[in-house]
Amino acid sequence: MVKDEITTTKYLIHSQINAKGFVEKPDVVGAIFGQTEGLLSDSLDLRELQKTGRIGRIKVEMTNKSGRTQGEIIIPSSLDRVETTILAASLETINRVGPCEANLKITKIEDVRAVKRRTIVERAKELYQNMMEDFTPESSRMIEEVKESIRMPEIIEYGEDNLPAGPNTPTSDAVLIVEGRSDVLNLLKYGIKNTIAVEGVNIPKTVVDLTKDRTITAFLDGDRGGDLILKELLQIGDIDYVTRAPRGQEVEYLDKDQVIYALKNKTSVDKITSHVNYNHNQHKFHNKPRTNNNHTENNKIHRQTTQYNHEEKKQPQHKQEIRHQYKQHKQEDKTKHEKEENTQKQETIKKQPKLNKYQKILNQLSGTSKGKFYNADFNEIKEVPVANIYNEIKNTQDDVKTVVFDGIISQRLVDLAREKNVECLTAVKMNEVVKKPETIKIITK
Repeated sequence: MVKDEITTTKYLIHSQINAKGFVEKPDVVGAIFGQTEGLLSDSLDLRELQKTGRIGRIKVEMTNKSGRTQGEIIIPSSLDRVETTILAASLETINRVGPCEANLKITKIEDVRAVKRRTIVERAKELYQNMMEDFTPESSRMIEEVKESIRMPEIIEYGEDNLPAGPNTPTSDAVLIVEGRSDVLNLLKYGIKNTIAVEGVNIPKTVVDLTKDRTITAFLDGDRGGDLILKELLQIGDIDYVTRAPRGQEVEYLDKDQVIYALKNKTSVDKITSHVNYNHNQHKFHNKPRTNNNHTENNKIHRQTTQYNHEEKKQPQHKQEIRHQYKQHKQEDKTKHEKEENTQKQETIKKQPKLNKYQKILNQLSGTSKGKFYNADFNEIKEVPVANIYNEIKNTQDDVKTVVFDGIISQRLVDLAREKNVECLTAVKMNEVVKKPETIKIITK
């Protein structure tokens, strides 16, 4: 590159020349001016362009060897990109230099501004490196202290099982049990530091020991894995509360609002076990106790009957005994079922008068598209159209405790009732209510 042309040049035209014979630099320059003259328009005439300074001094480097001449030609250009490429292409029409045959080939057109940009970057790197070398260790230490103070707390390993846990777990009176390390990290991001992960369905001894002397909340995923871990915790641990991620979601992917909502709406274990017919003797959930009992008894009978069929020929003396056991189990099963049916009927009779009060009012409102508000003493406050019932509950200044209306209970209405401390909602039916607060009783036909 020609040093004195850098400040005025946009492009450098690089070309290679080969001549069959001995030629010198003035011959090459003369051939360039002579053979391109009149080839292009006056605006691209090399002599005129050089006079106006739009083309710089032509630089030629030549070598002569074995009767042939080779060399490189560099032409600085201040023309625009299109004009420069046209000028460069015209140079390839040169076929003689002096008395010798020759050919000229453009090798590249160099953008000087790109070279400048690369020079700037390299110089900036050099300046930055020098600045970092002169940077005092004290300043560096101060910056690290500030970064450390705002850095998210790191996970620790807790107990003999080295479980992932938040930094406050060893000292906190209340602890959250989650499924995995990612759950602990997500909760740390929101400032919740009293967590510990069970790392699988099998509950480690560290977690079991922790449940004995701490207030424990199980915060589990809303999938089958969360169901299995909850059952295991209820079997071998002593947990106090349970909360879950929304169905089909995992704790590690919840945002801050979802985490806060889930923790605010945690449920006591006593209420869970009473609502789902939890069997404390066998430590299993039973949605239908009678069906499961049938299954258990039938398994016993099946085993005994199989034994009877297998040994009937070899041991006929046991035939009467096995039949007697079969009948005895069948009779016990029947008696047990009758007792359960009687218990359920008695519970239904106890609850019936309480439900009749709401059902009677609901029947009166049937087909009217109206609703009624009642206070804590079950005195009627006012009657409103069903179409306006949401706004009426939202804007009422009265202490409404019961709402009975000829319509459908929605999730939106349930959420509003919870905010307004309404204790009972009675309507024709309920539509897609996923979150049912414990403080609200919902009654439908």
